[in-house]
Amino acid sequence: MNKNNKKEFRNLDILALDVYNNKEFAQSYASKIEYNSHNALYERPATLSLLPEVNGKKILDAGCGPGMYSEWLTNKGADVTSIDYSDEMIKLTKDRVGEDAKVIKANLNETLDFLPDGIFDLIVSSMVIHYVKDLRNLFSEFNRVLKVNGVLVFSTGHPVTDFILHPEGNYYETEIVVDRWLGYGVDMPSYRRSFSEFFNILKQTDFRIDEILEPLPLDECREKFPDAYEDLLRKPAFIFFRAIKERS
Repeated sequence: MNKNNKKEFRNLDILALDVYNNKEFAQSYASKIEYNSHNALYERPATLSLLPEVNGKKILDAGCGPGMYSEWLTNKGADVTSIDYSDEMIKLTKDRVGEDAKVIKANLNETLDFLPDGIFDLIVSSMVIHYVKDLRNLFSEFNRVLKVNGVLVFSTGHPVTDFILHPEGNYYETEIVVDRWLGYGVDMPSYRRSFSEFFNILKQTDFRIDEILEPLPLDECREKFPDAYEDLLRKPAFIFFRAIKERS
């Protein structure tokens, strides 16, 4: 971890919480990701393409944000539990799903001891794990609460692109980097990890990697957001994993 960044961010268990707990940012974020290049026409279709059948399944939306996945899953007939550590995101999710999902405030840096062992068929964690300090602990908890043959689908920043954006660091170390989100006027901290870190932690926490996806944006993005489309055709912004819990 970069030592200078350690000085900037003293409480690493709540990295980026100040940003996501800002009401103005939260509302703007929830509005923009409804239909934009990187979320609606790139990240969301890729994540959804990795999901198994969800009707009638018990699903954990881990780091639910404003609740877009929770809403989609409940509309498809899933029994959804949604967790996030931001009060503002929790409010937005509750506004979106009402009583159709269980919405719980929880920090993914901590143990999820309020959730029983082996209760979920699927965990979806969209663009969340790069805010988590101890990924080994989180994936261990994910494995614990999944049923045998349960599925974990997650997306995160692409390690290569993250390093291109922040070449001042060390690719082989887990480091905090800070991106300027120009569309929101905020500085967003997150953890950058190498490819091998993801593979090793998944293996150490008894997951089998089933699929890795480096998608292209939808064709619709070319018409609506041509600059972003051309950029995403050349340089992946995110990477997507599907992993399986094969034994108890």
